[in-house]
Parts: sequence; structure tokens; C-alpha cells
Amino acid sequence: MSEHVIIPIHSSWRQVICWWARQPWSPNPLLRKSDRFEALLRLVAVAAVIVAVPVAGALGTAAYTESAAQIHTENVTKHRTNAVLTEDPAKVATYEYHARVRWDDNGVRGTAVVQVPRGVRADAQITIWLGQDGAPTTEPRKPAAAAMTGIGVGVLVLVSTWLVGWSMVRGIGWLLDVRRSARWAYEWRQFSRPIREDRQ
Repeated sequence: MSEHVIIPIHSSWRQVICWWARQPWSPNPLLRKSDRFEALLRLVAVAAVIVAVPVAGALGTAAYTESAAQIHTENVTKHRTNAVLTEDPAKVATYEYHARVRWDDNGVRGTAVVQVPRGVRADAQITIWLGQDGAPTTEPRKPAAAAMTGIGVGVLVLVSTWLVGWSMVRGIGWLLDVRRSARWAYEWRQFSRPIREDRQ
């Protein structure tokens, strides 16, 4: 008496086998050229996404290094000094006030219209930043800004690559589906025509 042994295939292994059977290198005769091309396109997209990870890391690191050097150069050429408002501030935009100030920086005097904090009045003392030429300039950027720049570049490269890959796969897949549907409709018309002729 022979016994039949049934070996169950786990669902995950079944999915792997089905996936393997649909790849371009599969000898499955039921695979159409469009199926093989679409599978190959998906593999290329996956490879591009994987390659994009170290590329994004390298570009992000380069952007961080360049931004950090630029911030360091800017910060070296800037210094702060105390200034006194010579007039009441004027509102130029929402939450933005400008006023004329004067300063004495190591014997070098100057005046300029600069942005001042909200709520200050004439004769109030504020801190301003001067550039290498002695003119008011913006506050130095913090070193953390370089890290944010590097992270932003890396994320932008990754997201852009993923979106392009996804759009390409979806778009070409849709075009192939349209072509396959048209082919199916044509073949069904060819198949059903003799049947209608036989009934007449």
C-alpha cells in the first residue's frame, strides 16, 4: 500500500517561486515579450534605487563639506558690535521693523538702516553684525545649517530617484497593459469571427 506524501509549500515560498517564474530569464513559454520587458524594467528600477543610496550619501557629504567651509569662511569675516537706535522703528512687513542705528566699532563710526527687534524704541541699544567691510550684515549661520544642507541634498536625491523609478515603471506598465488589452481584443475578434460565420 503506497502512501502519498503531501509536502505543503509555505505561502512565502510560493510567492518566491511565482516571482521567479515571472522573471525575464524564466523559460516559461507563457511569458510574453512584454512581460519579460516589464520584469526587466522593474529589476532595473530596483537596481537604480539601491545604487541611489550610496550616491545620495556621497552627494550629501559633499554638500555638507562645501556648506561647512562656506559657513566657516563667512563667520570668520563677521563680528558683532553694539549699536544705538537713532529713531523709532518703522514697520515694513509683518513682524519686521527697520530703524536707523549708529555704532562705534573700535573708533570706526557708522550709521545704517537695519532690521531691529519688535518693541524697541529710539535710544535703545541692540547688537548688530558687521562684515569685513564694516557694513551691517546678517547673523552668522550656525554649523548645524551645514548638516541640514547635506541631509536635504541626500534626501532630495533619494526621493527624486525613487519617484522617477516609480513613475517610469508605472507609466510603461500602463502602456504595456493598454497594448496587451488591444492585442487581446484583436485576438478575440479573430477567434469569434468564424463562430458567427458558422451560425449564418
